[in-house]
Amino acid sequence: MQIRVSRLIAAAASAALGLFASPAYADPAMWVVKDADSTIYLLGTFHLIKPGMAWRSDKIDAAFKDSDELWLETSPYGDEAKLQKLVLKHGFDPQHPLSGKLSGGDWTKVQSAAELGGLPVQAVESMRPWLAAITLVVAPMLKEGYDPKQGADKQLEDSAKAGNKIVKTFETPEQQLMFFSSLPEGTQVDFLVQSLDEIEAGPKYVDRMADAWLSGDTATIEAMTLDQMKRAPELYDALIVRRNLDWCDQIAMIMKGAGTSFIAVGAGHLVGNQSVPAILAERGFTVAPY
Repeated sequence: MQIRVSRLIAAAASAALGLFASPAYADPAMWVVKDADSTIYLLGTFHLIKPGMAWRSDKIDAAFKDSDELWLETSPYGDEAKLQKLVLKHGFDPQHPLSGKLSGGDWTKVQSAAELGGLPVQAVESMRPWLAAITLVVAPMLKEGYDPKQGADKQLEDSAKAGNKIVKTFETPEQQLMFFSSLPEGTQVDFLVQSLDEIEAGPKYVDRMADAWLSGDTATIEAMTLDQMKRAPELYDALIVRRNLDWCDQIAMIMKGAGTSFIAVGAGHLVGNQSVPAILAERGFTVAPY
C-alpha cells in the first residue's frame, strides 16, 4: 500500500478539528503581537478542506496583504521519497500486529473505520498505532473529496509565492513525522482510540467544530479538541505544549527584528491556557485579539 505521507502528516493536526462547514460569514479568530517595530498576525488554520469553502475574511486578507512574510507549521512540499522511507521504518510493525495492541472493542472499531475509508484491514493491521490513527482519520476525508491541496495553509502559501512574500516554516515534514513515531506506544494507542471516537461521532460532530472555527468560537474549539486530548497527558504535551513552546521561542526571535509577519498554524495551537498566544503573553509580549 503506497501512502501519501505528506498528505497524512500535513493533515494530522487539523484532522481533529474537522473544519469543513461554511457559514454565511466566516470570521476565524486571530491575534496580533506587537512591539515598537514588529507586528505578527496569528491565524489558526486547518489543512484539509473541500474546494470552495469560504474562509478568507476581509480581516484575514488585509493582515496577509500587510505582511512581509508567511510562517507555516511546515511546507506541504516535502521530500516524498525520504518521507516514504521514514514511514516504512517508523510507521509499520508487521511483527507486532495492531490488533494485539488494542482491546477487542477497539480493534472492531479499527476494522469499521478501515472499511469506511476504503482501506484494506490487513494494511492497517501492520501499522503502528500513530500511523493507523492518522490514516484512519484522513482516508475517509480524502474519499469524500477533502483535499490538502485546497487547505488554508496551502492556499496561503500559494498566495505568498504569487505575491513574492517570503515563506518560512517552524518544522520540517520529517520532524512532524518523528513527533508521532517517537511517542511511547501506550500514548500512540491513546491517540488511536481518541481518533476512533472522533470517526465514530460522525459528520455532525465535525460540523459543530467547523462552525465553531469559522465563527471564531474559541471556547468550543478548546472544549472539543484540547479537553479530549488532555485525557492523554503525554499526547497533549508532545503534540501541543512542547511544540507551542518551541514555536514561541522562534516567534521571540522574529520579534527581535522589524517588520510584519503572518503566522498560520493549526487552530488547536492557538486556544487554551498553554496556547501560543497565552505563552507569548506570559513572556511579556503584547498580545491581543485582532
